[in-house]
Amino acid sequence: MVYIIDTIEGDIAICECMMTGERVEINTKSLPRGAEEGNVVRQTSKNTYAVDIKLSKERLDDLTTRMNNLFKRDL
Repeated sequence: MVYIIDTIEGDIAICECMMTGERVEINTKSLPRGAEEGNVVRQTSKNTYAVDIKLSKERLDDLTTRMNNLFKRDL
């Protein structure tokens, strides 16, 4: 499964499944060091996740483009 980290609250990361939209809680100990809000993580085993660097970057680039286009319309 592939998730987007929405927020990190203490030892819990609130994530959204990219396929279903379901929100799940993942213990931050299961995430790689340095994982942060907005990262896309891929489940590699039952309790282990890895940051998908390529997908995280693509998602950030898409969001940046959308924000820039939104602000251009308001001018």
